[in-house]
Amino acid sequence: MIKGVQFWKDRDYYYVQTNNPTEEILRKRSDKDWLVSCGPSAATCCLAAMGHDVDIRCPGFYRPQSEEVLMDYFNDPRNYEALKKARPDTPPDVWHGNEVPQFYPVAVPAVFGVPARFEWGNDFDKIAACLVQGKAVQLCLVKPGHYVAAVAWDDETQEIIYNDPWPGRFPDRNGFNRRMGRAECRANVKPFLIVYGDDE
Repeated sequence: MIKGVQFWKDRDYYYVQTNNPTEEILRKRSDKDWLVSCGPSAATCCLAAMGHDVDIRCPGFYRPQSEEVLMDYFNDPRNYEALKKARPDTPPDVWHGNEVPQFYPVAVPAVFGVPARFEWGNDFDKIAACLVQGKAVQLCLVKPGHYVAAVAWDDETQEIIYNDPWPGRFPDRNGFNRRMGRAECRANVKPFLIVYGDDE
C-alpha cells in the first residue's frame, strides 16, 4: 500500500527547476553550472503535494513562479540577519542561500506560512514514517549534489517515492514519482532532512 502526502501522484503539483527567471538569467550569462534552483523547486514540490496553496498573487495578471519567490527570499538582503541566526558560519551574502539546508525552516514559513524543521541524520525509516503521516521531506542527493522532494512511501516495495525537479537528468526525462530504496538512500542521500508540516 502507498501512503503519502495528499497529492503525491498528481503531476499538476510537480515543479521543475529549469523554467524560472533566475535560471534563465544564469543560463543566458553562462554556458555551464546554471541549474541552481533545485532546492526551492523541491521545497515547492513538497508544499504543493501536501495541499498547501503556493500560488503567488500580483495586483495584475502575472503569476510569479512559487519557487522563484522562495529563491528571492534567500537573496533578499533584508532577510540575511534571520538566515545568519540559523547557520552563523555560512554568511548569506556570500553563499547561495538555496544551497544551505538550515535556511529552509526560516524561509518557507516566511514565504508560504508552512512550518518546517531541519534535522541531521539520514534515517530511511524516519523518512518513511514522516511520509505515512502526510509530511513531505526534502532530501539532498550526494551525486549529483541535488535536492528532491520525497512525497510518498510504498510499504509493499519498501521504497520512497520522490519528485525530482531536474527531469532532464534521467534518460526518460521524467522526474515525477521516481523511486528510491533503502540501499540507495543510505549511499546517496546527504545526512540531513527538511521536514514540512512539522512544527516540533
